[in-house]
Amino acid sequence: MNIFKKPLIVIATALCMAPMAGFAQYQFELKPFLSYFKDAKRYELSFNYIVPQATFNGTSQVKNGTYLGDTTIKRNTTGTGLGGSIGLTLPFKATGHISCWAMSLHLSVNQYTWTDLNSTYGPDLSVVNPTSNSLSATTLQVALPIGIDWLVGNHAIDTKRLPLGAAFGVGLMPSINSTSLSGVSVDGLKSSIAFGCTPYVKAEASFYIGFDVKIRAMYTTGGAINLMNVYRAIPNYTDGPFRVVSTGNLLLSFVIMPFSGGWKETNWWNTYDTYNKHDRFN
Repeated sequence: MNIFKKPLIVIATALCMAPMAGFAQYQFELKPFLSYFKDAKRYELSFNYIVPQATFNGTSQVKNGTYLGDTTIKRNTTGTGLGGSIGLTLPFKATGHISCWAMSLHLSVNQYTWTDLNSTYGPDLSVVNPTSNSLSATTLQVALPIGIDWLVGNHAIDTKRLPLGAAFGVGLMPSINSTSLSGVSVDGLKSSIAFGCTPYVKAEASFYIGFDVKIRAMYTTGGAINLMNVYRAIPNYTDGPFRVVSTGNLLLSFVIMPFSGGWKETNWWNTYDTYNKHDRFN
């Protein structure tokens, strides 16, 4: 088996190796696990830009200036959208002086749009996007990614002293997805509700600038969530039927920890730790 074709295996292996570099003579002191739910300084808000990926499976028209007929086609399609989330990380195992393992929870609400679902095809099966009457659909997603992260730097130990931090994580994202056609009213055609639980990988960089901000990338893969089934023709748009099946999502997030200005760890101009005041860096 070529493990490099299995990204989750590679990333999980890297996460297991990461703490080895973080061991030091002592580790920072953890609080009781459940107490972090009440710690506002660890909560974060994120603003998401989403690039969803899916396959279109169904009937499409074939044209060469005029209508030639229908064909059944399967093609990849992407969308775009926006969203937001609220979340926190709950440390449960220190791995060194400024690093730890933590559970991450993020309640997310995202909305994204699929366009040109009624694209036609030329005789050579090249895709021709409609110039008018484009058929679109909108998905509203509510998700709760739950995972394990390895954190290092400022956001790992709530410190103003360190300007930078990073995190790498894996987990599962259960979600509920409601998808409906946009701008089209068809009798008997209702929104489709789909549930899913997909694996994800993520990486983020943290910057303390008076309060903590982060840049995060998260990719969910697999799941084959059946977002939409249309079992009939839609007049003036498509001869149908067709379905849209989710195959993955890329989320790029700008994250703010709004209460990180209250971190109690030592300020940057000092040379010692509040959690180990007898040890000095300089």
